[in-house]
Amino acid sequence: MKIAGLTWWRNNYGSVLQAYALQRVMNEFENIDYEILNQYSGKVASVDNFYHKIKTFGIRKTIHRIVWKFGTKKLRDRNRALQKFVDEELKISDKRYKVNYIDSANGCYDGFICGSDQIWNPELASLDSIYWLTFVKTGKLKIAYAPSIGIDQVTKEQRKMIRDNLNTFNAVSCREESGRNLISSIMGTEDCETVLDPTLLAERSVWDHICPPRRFTEKYIFVYLLRGTKQQRKLIELYAGFINLKIVTMPFLDNEHINKYDRKFGDIKYWDASPSDFISVIRHAEAVFTDSFHCMIFSCLYHRKFYLFPKIGAHQMNRLTDLQNMLHISPRMLEDNATVRDILSMKAIDWNIVDDIIREKRMKSKSYLKKALGMA
Repeated sequence: MKIAGLTWWRNNYGSVLQAYALQRVMNEFENIDYEILNQYSGKVASVDNFYHKIKTFGIRKTIHRIVWKFGTKKLRDRNRALQKFVDEELKISDKRYKVNYIDSANGCYDGFICGSDQIWNPELASLDSIYWLTFVKTGKLKIAYAPSIGIDQVTKEQRKMIRDNLNTFNAVSCREESGRNLISSIMGTEDCETVLDPTLLAERSVWDHICPPRRFTEKYIFVYLLRGTKQQRKLIELYAGFINLKIVTMPFLDNEHINKYDRKFGDIKYWDASPSDFISVIRHAEAVFTDSFHCMIFSCLYHRKFYLFPKIGAHQMNRLTDLQNMLHISPRMLEDNATVRDILSMKAIDWNIVDDIIREKRMKSKSYLKKALGMA
């Protein structure tokens, strides 16, 4: 059975790695031929992609994004490292499916899976986008695997659109419990299941296989802030000085919210990390500070002591707090008035409990996929 996946699979480490993870898991199943549907142009830096971005975001924001990605050699190096991983590790459809003729994909595949990432967030993609599989013809398999809806409330009109979309699915799931509750209330049933993000669904051996050796010989703490504030970075500097460790950081990760303090922050600025390097630098860190969902996941997989900074907006916070609650991890959030003493006094994580929960939920999530594919 030939299955196509619809997701975000470039531009940042989390998106690329979750796409890779679902690809690996899907291709473990017998008689399943899975590939990721190509909704993008072949390369990030292309004329076709440039015009698409202008149409989607407008000229001003598009120019801003281009400067962020390609404005300096270091940013270009990061982009090349991401592209190289995509080219070598992801199985992308040879044919590109633009929105206006994506329905032609029905002739090539037996079914479609949408997910993971925030592809269902109405603030990031419209409710009639391809990520709701609205183009799929009757009789084709339609499965949602761990998409994130990313919001807590919907309007009456949004509720109707979401319900109409999901009534055509063979199987519906969500990544966060808060999202599952919202979708269940919209559908009026309990058919929506909570499943693991693909990066947790894949066995740790998958990540061990692509994880390169330790990059930095001296001990360090790793800081991965998509946004973050000057105040948060100064707290990390105080902590690093107190325990006498270097800071490894990846500057300017979110093009919409570049923090100028990043220019001076960190002892080692790791600009050109590939997705594999991203895993490695987490794996070998003494501690991790982050506001990233996927950085938190890999910290858990590799038993790294980690600390969280709040996201802006309750629905953005849900991704972090839902995962924390699911894994029975005591609160790791550092608020604005946090001190080094607060960091040092934070309760240690029981990794045996975390591992047991991941194993149990991994089995349930794979069972969900197998059932949805008609294999159970």
